[in-house]
Amino acid sequence: MHPDVGALHEVEGKLFLGPPKTNDSVRHIRLPRFLTNLLAVHLAEQPHDIVFPGARGHHQRRSNFNRRAWTPAVAGNLQRGIPPVLPGMHFHDLRHTHKTWLIEDGIPEIAQARRLGHRLTGVRGIYSHVTEPMITTVVEALQRRWETTQPDRSGDAVRRLRAVA
Repeated sequence: MHPDVGALHEVEGKLFLGPPKTNDSVRHIRLPRFLTNLLAVHLAEQPHDIVFPGARGHHQRRSNFNRRAWTPAVAGNLQRGIPPVLPGMHFHDLRHTHKTWLIEDGIPEIAQARRLGHRLTGVRGIYSHVTEPMITTVVEALQRRWETTQPDRSGDAVRRLRAVA
């Protein structure tokens, strides 16, 4: 990611990509294999460079994303046989879930902080560093969570997700 283009901003009703709020927000996040595969399939099946574009193929305002995509997704659609995920769940709650999973998986505090864009204070922050094995452990733990929570481990996850949509 280029440090000058990492966040979506809105000024006078216009959306544009610009620098994130802080320098600590500029970071690389390694994703597990299942997620990179799902994203690659999703991007290949739609004509836009944006992962989750609005109705016209451009960036979405937060309120539109919440109303049109997020809330319907977590609320489910019983008429289509899609049960609710967790009614009332907010998008930001995903950060809390991710942090909790990192704790459950025994990920060192410094690796948790770096992944979430936080900084440890005091001696912990000065003398702690994230290593490649820590990053690998995070990614492997997330991959395991995906693999062990799929209802049909013999099938292709992407095919199952398409069938629901």
